[in-house]
Amino acid sequence: MSYFRRNEGTIVFAFASFAFIAFYCVNYFIRRCRGRTAGSASGDTMEVELSPRMSPRGLDAKAIESFPSFVYTEANGIQPGKGELKCVVCLNDYEDDEMLRLVSPCGHVFHADCVDIWLSYRSTCPICRADVVS
Repeated sequence: MSYFRRNEGTIVFAFASFAFIAFYCVNYFIRRCRGRTAGSASGDTMEVELSPRMSPRGLDAKAIESFPSFVYTEANGIQPGKGELKCVVCLNDYEDDEMLRLVSPCGHVFHADCVDIWLSYRSTCPICRADVVS
């Protein structure tokens, strides 16, 4: 019996293992390169850090800044945002000196930083999904 006949199963297993590892490495490399090219096209490093594969489809900074913002202590007595006590984006309670932003079409209120990031990727309200662009 030849050496190849005795170790035929081992050789087939080694080739199959090598093919699987090579396929995994090539697949990983392709996905990684695709993520870099999609992120580098926008030129914004903040967007690349947040989601390298998702291109922003939301509002620009000027449109986001057009929504009214205020400090929570100034509006504490008027119940901003239909009585909401926490930001649904980050799930934290509103503190006294935090800047909030009112999404005008539906009247919901969020932390300004949280909703700014949300609106840079989506043009809908995080709570009711109403279109915020008229």
